[in-house]
Amino acid sequence: MDASQIQRDFDPVIVDDYPLIQRYLSLAQYEESNHNLVNMILWIDSYPLFKCQNENWLLLLGVHEGTLFIYMPLCRPEYFKEAILAAKAIFERYRLPFVLSCFTKEAAQWFADTFPNTCLEENRDSADYVYLCEKLKTFAGKKLQKKRNHLNAFYKEYAGRWEYEAFNADNVKECEAFLRQWHAEDPDEFLQAERRGVFRILELFGQIPYRGGLIRIDGEVKAFAIGSWLSARMCQENIEKADDEIRGLYQAIMKEWLTHEFNEAEYVNREDDMGHENIRQAKLAYHPEFLIEKYRLCGKENQL
Repeated sequence: MDASQIQRDFDPVIVDDYPLIQRYLSLAQYEESNHNLVNMILWIDSYPLFKCQNENWLLLLGVHEGTLFIYMPLCRPEYFKEAILAAKAIFERYRLPFVLSCFTKEAAQWFADTFPNTCLEENRDSADYVYLCEKLKTFAGKKLQKKRNHLNAFYKEYAGRWEYEAFNADNVKECEAFLRQWHAEDPDEFLQAERRGVFRILELFGQIPYRGGLIRIDGEVKAFAIGSWLSARMCQENIEKADDEIRGLYQAIMKEWLTHEFNEAEYVNREDDMGHENIRQAKLAYHPEFLIEKYRLCGKENQL
């Protein structure tokens, strides 16, 4: 199945739909990183979205490598079962296996209990790394000593030369200019796909609910970070870019961005590693408080 087949019956998600999606996400209060508007927009080229709406719920369908799947329903908990049954009917109409992706452990277990013929597949590559914000604002403790040393080296070397700014309409353009030269010639397809998505997010500043901040050195933008709320207690760091040649800059932008933009958050979800070993080791090095497990679900022998 391809996206064009779905598009005959379902509306593709467009810019005008973003406030609607955010409203339903706020009802759901999921703390899983894929159920986040900025993340969805960032990767919409790779994972095109289609919507099916009811007054009680919103279903988001995706197509990846020819397979149709559905995210967790966006709704209040009391409408979860109603939305799941509606989604199931969609797949039955197309005579397709009912595939559900990015389900948390609790949602996956509910589904397995409700539909005994379900197969659950945990995807370690998709597990989210969640950290206590306070630890990433202070880098206190022995486990983070190396990171703290990098941070202190940055503050010492660039004392009086660096400054932090929250995003505004003008400096976002400077972030775009920085991104145009950041790893521009890197042949890594994953990295380039992400860069294209980051440009899209920057262009939507003021149109979607995220908070960004940047660090200047000698007046020039050298790092920026973007994030958004997942729940009342947890924010999500969607994007973090910095000059790789400047020691401690990644630690500095993380600390300053969390302190200025999400100081009231208890936890920060720094998303998954997508199976990239270098990203996994980098995330583990910050010693996450816990991981959010994610599951893919489908009916055994394509039947539920």
